[in-house]
Amino acid sequence: MTITPFASRRSFERRRLLAGALAAGAAVPLGLAVPLGLAGPARSATGAPAKAPARRDSRCPGPRPYPVGTVALHLRGAAGPGRRRELMASVWYPARDVERYPRAPWMTAGALRELLASSGFAPDVAPAPPTAGHRGAPARRSERGLPVVVFSHGAHSHRADHTVIVQELASHGYAVVTVDHTYDAFTEFPDGRVLVPSRDPQHARGPADFAADIRVVLDRVEDLAAGRGPGSDGRPLPEHLAGAIDPLRIGMFGWSKGGTATAHVMAADPRVRAGLSLDAPMDPVVSGALDRPFMMMTATYTRQEDPHVAAFWRTRWRSSTCTCATEGGPSRGHPVLSGCVAGSSSDSVRRFASRSTWTPTGIGRFATA
Repeated sequence: MTITPFASRRSFERRRLLAGALAAGAAVPLGLAVPLGLAGPARSATGAPAKAPARRDSRCPGPRPYPVGTVALHLRGAAGPGRRRELMASVWYPARDVERYPRAPWMTAGALRELLASSGFAPDVAPAPPTAGHRGAPARRSERGLPVVVFSHGAHSHRADHTVIVQELASHGYAVVTVDHTYDAFTEFPDGRVLVPSRDPQHARGPADFAADIRVVLDRVEDLAAGRGPGSDGRPLPEHLAGAIDPLRIGMFGWSKGGTATAHVMAADPRVRAGLSLDAPMDPVVSGALDRPFMMMTATYTRQEDPHVAAFWRTRWRSSTCTCATEGGPSRGHPVLSGCVAGSSSDSVRRFASRSTWTPTGIGRFATA
């Protein structure tokens, strides 16, 4: 069953930008080194080839130093008393051998069609671009176990939204778990059901609901660490992935609503040792002190303009032993960064936050120290 989508103006414009980019360049592998430019030489009014102007190198970096494997998981679990959740997730990890394994698409075909249609495009205007991840490739194990980073997407979005960052982290030796927050995501289940963000109040999903989903995911991460297949459909895991991760070294990051959810998870679940919030509104304000490293990058929701962010800073953040901000002002434990551009870490722009000194492996280093 497909549920009628709900979208705010901001999320609609962001999805339309991304859908337009897909329609214009669907054959470009996501996150691979591909120059962007017009096909064919420009010509002057006389018909002679025109001198090409100096052009900034717009190539996206490919993962390094390890190749990347990925696998989709169908999860079920309790998200509270009497509340069962059905979720689609993916694990991205450093791979040992990828030559015989196909590249994974950015999204499943059914979910992508709904995403494109929600932005006003024909559902089949473009196929999903390939990622740098190889489906089912055997995992590269480490002696200590792979540290884990969990990702939570924003409102009316999907787990593929920050694939550029996710596959970069995996290429540096992290196991990265992404999840679709059902009823606030474009998601497709193994039986062919496609769900989209819902406008039904019965299925409204706030940051606390996202956080409950993540705690289901954390339970399944522990299953994976113990060598048990976390998926509900009994499908075999890629070779060497079961038992390859370290459940004692978990970090988390999220964008927008997912960033707020990251703070909620850290306040309630000690399994997450460090968190990163990307442009999150911090509404509702998190209850409970954050006593572990937490970083907040924001250009839209600042203390000066958003009372919820100001309250978070005043009542929760300042009580932490290790904090960091990107909007300026004092911090404790780590230097303050500045110059972050909102949304610059997402696949809508397909590049990292280039004006700050943050790197995608930073949150993993916090969590695994």
